[in-house]
Amino acid sequence: MPNTPEVTQGATLLNSVVRQATGQSAIGNLTNLATFISTATTLLAIGKDPVLNAMTQVMEPTIFAERPYDQPLASLAIPAERWGNIIRKLAPVADEMEDDSAWLWPVAYDASQNPPDGKHESVDPFDIHKQDVLETHFMGSVAYMQHFTTFENQFDVAFHGPAELAQFFQMLVTERRNDRESFEEAKARLLQLNFIAALLDENDSDRVVHLLTEYNQISGQSLTNQDIMQGDNFVAFVRWMYARIRTIVGQMRARSNKFQTNITGKNILRHTDANNLRVAIYRPFMEYINSMVLSNLYNADMMRLPTYEAIDYWQSIDTPGTINATPVYTDTTGSPKTGAAVNNATVIGLIHDRDALGYAMRDLRMPAPIYNPKGLYWNTYIHGRFTACQDNTEKAVVLCLD
Repeated sequence: MPNTPEVTQGATLLNSVVRQATGQSAIGNLTNLATFISTATTLLAIGKDPVLNAMTQVMEPTIFAERPYDQPLASLAIPAERWGNIIRKLAPVADEMEDDSAWLWPVAYDASQNPPDGKHESVDPFDIHKQDVLETHFMGSVAYMQHFTTFENQFDVAFHGPAELAQFFQMLVTERRNDRESFEEAKARLLQLNFIAALLDENDSDRVVHLLTEYNQISGQSLTNQDIMQGDNFVAFVRWMYARIRTIVGQMRARSNKFQTNITGKNILRHTDANNLRVAIYRPFMEYINSMVLSNLYNADMMRLPTYEAIDYWQSIDTPGTINATPVYTDTTGSPKTGAAVNNATVIGLIHDRDALGYAMRDLRMPAPIYNPKGLYWNTYIHGRFTACQDNTEKAVVLCLD
């Protein structure tokens, strides 16, 4: 229909659609759709009534485009204190066992000692053995602000009554909430992006798993990224990949210094149990698995990954599988390092300890607005401050399809 409030005839077009849909006529190009479909326009032509052409047409109830948005990646939010601007993290350094003095000289006989039987000698029970500790810090915070204006009665002329005006204001409040949700999402996405790029730049063979390369070595094949997506190739690869991921998760449960950045001189042994594990999988790849593999399995329950969060895109919705960033992270000296630029389009998963990654809101407040009696409006301000924390000394693995 035209972008004016006219009443048009639709029988011809509808009859054509019915004939094509029911096989009464061959498929053909549907034309003149503008008489049937109203497209959104910012232009308004009021128009007159279709009978007398004398009275101005009136608006029907307004459609309010209000739809709350809940951010993904909320799993990266962590609690934080209001006070201070430095988060301190302490980790005990792993210690070693000592020889048992109960079976050594002077308690035990030793012919190489004088006297061999240890007579009149003693064992010191008060020798000091201090626990070594690694202290790391997450310093600083990022501040931001948002504000919007609410008018007292200037919008009265645009609505039918107070109920409709209230809906309008509710729509605006929802939009401000959606803005904040998008900002929270951006923080989490940027943090996750930097972490993946940091692991790729660090290039620890335990922490960057090249799935296709490993699979080709084990299977004796030379499959490419395109070959692996073909029929039986993909089924066999996914079965192996599931086992590989479960193996990694199992090894993370063991207390070790594997899958983590190790600070020189500080032997930190960590373990990640199921409750502290976060798995993020690239959704498009998982959808291929669900439709091409799991849907055809009789015992699909046997093919199960740890609970994971599906990621629609890593960085850009237009190039969803690409990582393009210059990361910052902690090196083996315990100092911040700026890595080289990373441009990678093969990442399909991230497995890490929850303590490796997170952002903490430190101060979120909305002061009482002040009314402007001259302009008949008030401004609402929302202030926020957060700290983004990344700890490469925690366990993490990035999965690449290369």
